[in-house]
Amino acid sequence: MTSLLGRPHPTVRNVLAIFIIGLIAPMAHAGGVMLWEIGTPTLGTASAGWAAMPEDASTAFTNPAGTVWRSDTQVRAAGQMLYGDVGFTNGGESNVPGNDGGNPVGWFPGGGAHAAGVFSERFGWGVAMTGNFGLGLDYNDDWAGRRFVQEADLIGMSLIPSLSWKINDCLSIGAGLNVMGAFFEYVSAPRAGLIPADAHLKYEDIDVGYGGNAGIIYRPVDSTTFGITYTSKVDLTFSDNLRLSDFGPLFEPAVARLNGTRTQIDMTVPATVTASLQQQLTPYTTLYANLAWQDWSEFAGLTLALDNPNQTSIFVDQGYQDTGHFALGIRHRFSQGALQDWNLSTGFAFDSSMQNESDLTANMATGKAYRFGLGAGKALCPGVTVDVGYTFLWSGNLDIDQQGRPPFNPRLQGTYKDTAMHFIGGSVQFEF
Repeated sequence: MTSLLGRPHPTVRNVLAIFIIGLIAPMAHAGGVMLWEIGTPTLGTASAGWAAMPEDASTAFTNPAGTVWRSDTQVRAAGQMLYGDVGFTNGGESNVPGNDGGNPVGWFPGGGAHAAGVFSERFGWGVAMTGNFGLGLDYNDDWAGRRFVQEADLIGMSLIPSLSWKINDCLSIGAGLNVMGAFFEYVSAPRAGLIPADAHLKYEDIDVGYGGNAGIIYRPVDSTTFGITYTSKVDLTFSDNLRLSDFGPLFEPAVARLNGTRTQIDMTVPATVTASLQQQLTPYTTLYANLAWQDWSEFAGLTLALDNPNQTSIFVDQGYQDTGHFALGIRHRFSQGALQDWNLSTGFAFDSSMQNESDLTANMATGKAYRFGLGAGKALCPGVTVDVGYTFLWSGNLDIDQQGRPPFNPRLQGTYKDTAMHFIGGSVQFEF
């Protein structure tokens, strides 16, 4: 649903503004742009145990209540590479000539740092700097969907200082401040006018938003740990001068007035709730599980405001829906043989889709996601532990039939076939 606030009768400028906002939207992929993969040991369990691993320094990011469960200071440095295998195949009914766009994701780096320690037996602290929100798309020039998107980047990086309090020997709580820096860029090639040439639209900005994290760790016995964590929404406001060029005579008068107009885009990083379990089955084998919810319906609303005499404001409801997540994993430590002192892990996870397949767009090619993880870790020496992991994400075939606005009504119809992502990462934890 699109509504226009301002004059009751849209002017030429307002009509073009609606056309532009129809093209600008935040991009995402496979289960949304909030990824579970941050290069830490949860790569090996496909995220299972996310909020119930207080013994790991990355709890400073995943659950601030876990930072007090230690006697020394721990620091974990993590890095990973993502490879997105995303390829569009034209279904024959697209009406803009062009190629299939290549692989718009390809390689994408990630990483972060996490630290956790204690002030006393009852109070702990944590600091995390990492990002799990955002991704980038960069299609080949002259691809069939360039009327909708040519390039889109939405990248978030969070700095989270936190404090925790161990209320008694089995219960702790924690809270942190999420300071998120975000970069947003959008490029498309709208039709220039009556002749089927390409115009150019570009928008980019950086913003800082603020939110909060809170968590609980409950350990009734040494072998059982429950964790629950809440991350609040983060409101982001991007502001840039619209850059429009190469439009033909049909749009030239309106474009001349809009080009360089200060334009504001408001979007919201969704809130999340994650509940996790860590259950030691034997002295060497541990089970992990997750249940989670992400508020993507909050992310669905996008507002664009033009700084013009009419103060035109446009709201677009992109129709996203909240998502659910389930994960189950296991880790085993070997006590003898060739793998003595190594631990191996594996896991499976499922995330529901944030949108119906009928609503799929070229800058939001997202569907349900299946994850499979493998990992390994070992204490190299007292106070130094290394972990490596791999997660395979599978979304399969995603059909798209995206149609644009009059007067030219561009259409992109086809399939993103065998959509998948590969996450390869590793981390080192130091104890002081």
